[in-house]
Amino acid sequence: MLSAVFRTIVVYVAVIAALRLMGKRQLGELQPSELVTTLLVSNVASVCIDEPDLPLLSSLILIFLLTVLEIFSSTLACLYPQYARLLFGKPITVIRNGEIVQSALIQLRITAGDLMEALRGKDIFSPEEVLWAVVEPNGHISTACKPKDTSPAPMLPILLDDALYQENLEALHLEESWIDQVLQEHGLQRHQVLILLYNGKDVLLVPKKGHPKNG
Repeated sequence: MLSAVFRTIVVYVAVIAALRLMGKRQLGELQPSELVTTLLVSNVASVCIDEPDLPLLSSLILIFLLTVLEIFSSTLACLYPQYARLLFGKPITVIRNGEIVQSALIQLRITAGDLMEALRGKDIFSPEEVLWAVVEPNGHISTACKPKDTSPAPMLPILLDDALYQENLEALHLEESWIDQVLQEHGLQRHQVLILLYNGKDVLLVPKKGHPKNG
């Protein structure tokens, strides 16, 4: 009995330490790879507790091996945006200028009822109220409502980590040449941009570290 208690305490501490090492994001909304890692860690921990004949050290090594793999993968995702998009996927636009993008619903395999339920969860009862809505890689929906009166329109992402949001360019009636013109004014190239947002009037441009913008 004492042995089982000891193993449980050790595994508990090891799992908590593993989750802390993986970072706060693993404690919030999980990406697919993060969910897989968390499930595997919990399964290894469960086997370790349920099978007292198995060496405790072997189970702890497996737990921290999974942790190292997740840290390595998330580090690669931070350094290489292309890998991040491959690993996590990309947000998919489901509403643009108040109109539902029906091809996106088919791609995501969700129904109009699912979409309306998600909108109601944000106190939105008509797609016509929405300027832009996307389904994030974690499955949640993010929305930007149409401005009321003279309120400024919400900003839409144009470039994020080298990823071009072509659908937002189209929603704002812009061509890719507009991006290059804006970046040229600030002495930047696309690969030097961390964030570029635009709402039809104002531009928010954040260069990557080491690439200060001009002007």
